[in-house]
Amino acid sequence: MAKILVADDEKSIRLVLKRYLQSKGHQVVEAEDGLKALKALEEEAVDLAFVDVKMPKLSGIELLKRAKKRAPIVILTAYGTMDITVKAIEEGAAEYITKPFSFEEISEVLERFLKREEDKEEFEREKEEVIGSSKRMQEVFKIIGRVARSSITVLITGESGSGKEVIARAIHNYSDRKEKPFITVNCAALPANLLEAELFGYEKGSFTGAITSKKGLFEQAEGGTLFLDEIGELPLELQAKLLRVLQEKEIRRIGSEKSKKVNVRIIAATNRNLEEEVKKGNFREDLFFRLNVVRIEVPPLRERKEDIIPLAYHFIRKFSKEFKLKPKELSKGAVEFLLNYNFPGNVRELENMILRAMVLSPGELIKEEDLKEQSQQEKVPSFEKAIENFVQKVFTVEQKERNNLYHLVVKSAEKILIREVLKRCEFNQVKAAQVLGIHRNTLRKKIKELGIDS
Repeated sequence: MAKILVADDEKSIRLVLKRYLQSKGHQVVEAEDGLKALKALEEEAVDLAFVDVKMPKLSGIELLKRAKKRAPIVILTAYGTMDITVKAIEEGAAEYITKPFSFEEISEVLERFLKREEDKEEFEREKEEVIGSSKRMQEVFKIIGRVARSSITVLITGESGSGKEVIARAIHNYSDRKEKPFITVNCAALPANLLEAELFGYEKGSFTGAITSKKGLFEQAEGGTLFLDEIGELPLELQAKLLRVLQEKEIRRIGSEKSKKVNVRIIAATNRNLEEEVKKGNFREDLFFRLNVVRIEVPPLRERKEDIIPLAYHFIRKFSKEFKLKPKELSKGAVEFLLNYNFPGNVRELENMILRAMVLSPGELIKEEDLKEQSQQEKVPSFEKAIENFVQKVFTVEQKERNNLYHLVVKSAEKILIREVLKRCEFNQVKAAQVLGIHRNTLRKKIKELGIDS
């Protein structure tokens, strides 16, 4: 049921519309002039308004100018001229209906605007909702409640896929900054020089290709929140600049001699143990202390089993709306499988598992085998088994006589390993070298030696 405003100086129009809308189960607020209509829009939570153009005290167009952000406003008029139509549309009217109107026209408006707003709001709630009835997640919620309305820096830790960004968004959405931007940057996704330009911006001509000046993410997030994901991957030279932002609340664009004050809340996240990274010299201790003012540790999904089924149904609802799919139920076998599965990929793995099952399962019931297709297809052979299979394929008489099987297997495996790691690191050689545990120069040498296209 929606609350709908009917504003018209003709009592008969108000009566007809009121009766029709009430027959559809809606609550109706009446106004006989423009000022009363404005007051109703300002004081009541109206979902939709039907407003006449010609009204005493305040015209429909003037009302539209002053109140269009409060509810979708449908203009009603007996004067179907182009001038009035264009003015109404330019001022943001949701729809324009000429008198005499039919109930079919009114019904179509109700279907379009009430249903759309209802679906949008519900989808946004579903999308932003943080699911968790487990004790561990309840503790997380308590911390969110305590820190959200402050501007204190928050460090979120947890395994990959555990939902760190969802927690960061929740902090933003419950804060006084919720109407301002929430901007995310993955510190592992870009090389150091590009990441610096993205974060701090640059001036025209500061480097080759800088044909215009550009605001960095700190400036774009002004008044809001900047979420620094994978903060443990931030290069040391940028760690010093981030520390300055946290200390001085100001940034300096690349190529500029002037600093600029910024009002941005920092939320950082990592799946690394930053204390260990500090000991290894990979992360600045002073920056760690600046970030680690309040820490939220997001537990892995395997440690909060009671959240698995509610999360699964949350994703079922989400995907049924997002992809216009019929909602499905989980079979008993599917529930047992989910509760017994270890979820190495955490919430993200469960989300992908449910999406696949929603799309591919033939019936209205998601069964165990629908979920296993995603998570437990034929298992990837162990490394030893893969080598064994490889040797069996190449171990011919010719190979034995050539006496180069060791070189063939080792070099092939090395090439595949480096190529696949580079792919997953988006060909960022610094990141790939860290993952492989070798020096950057060694990696460059191997790429050239093995003929890997980088």
